[in-house]
Amino acid sequence: MTYLFIGMLIGGIIGFTVGGLAIAFKSAEKELARLDKEVKDAHKQNKSKG
Repeated sequence: MTYLFIGMLIGGIIGFTVGGLAIAFKSAEKELARLDKEVKDAHKQNKSKG
């Protein structure tokens, strides 16, 4: 029973770690896309002014 508990604990930690990294990666991709769009918009505004 102790080994079952230890195995479940280790599996849970690994699962949360992998899941958290996957969510962080997805969030980073969305943020990079948003920032890229913002930079492109800023360049368009600068070209139209000058």
